[in-house]
Amino acid sequence: MSPSQDELLPKDLTIRTVLIPVDGSAHAHKAAFIGANIAAKFGARVVLLHILLRNVSFATIFELARKQELPADVLKSLNDLVEPLVYGAGLGVPMGDITSAIRPTVPAEILIKIGGRVLEMEQGSVRAQGVSEVSLVMEDDDAAEKIIATANKEKADVIVMGRRGLGALQGMLSGSVSTKVGHLAELTVISVT
Repeated sequence: MSPSQDELLPKDLTIRTVLIPVDGSAHAHKAAFIGANIAAKFGARVVLLHILLRNVSFATIFELARKQELPADVLKSLNDLVEPLVYGAGLGVPMGDITSAIRPTVPAEILIKIGGRVLEMEQGSVRAQGVSEVSLVMEDDDAAEKIIATANKEKADVIVMGRRGLGALQGMLSGSVSTKVGHLAELTVISVT
């Protein structure tokens, strides 16, 4: 006679804190939905973590800023970063065609505004799943290291994260953040596709 699923689970299984890294990608949004459902089932709190998008293409950042309906001044600031490069070089190429070819440095204050909006939107969807306690954390630097450090600091019981994020090319070249977190974290990591 094989044991039932309930018999396989530890009797003291408790989830108090769910850490969910979010970057504005579809995978992260799906992870937030699943993580919020887990948290709601256990009456746990959710910690939403955003790592500044320093290793993401300018085109992806620009598109995310438009999708997140950021204020016009942020979109103008992003547009202003590219225009001198394109038109100053005499290329005369429309903005949409060139953003993938040119990689201007996006100032931290713009990345912080984008990150704040990503966190705000995910907080709304997490609360809609019935989670009452949601903390928002924004970090900078190596994503995998910051996710693990935040999990330790917040005493997370589980990390629920998207398998892919906005930095898809970088992930292919250097290994994905979710893979690194899965290997290095000393707690349960759920990778959502």
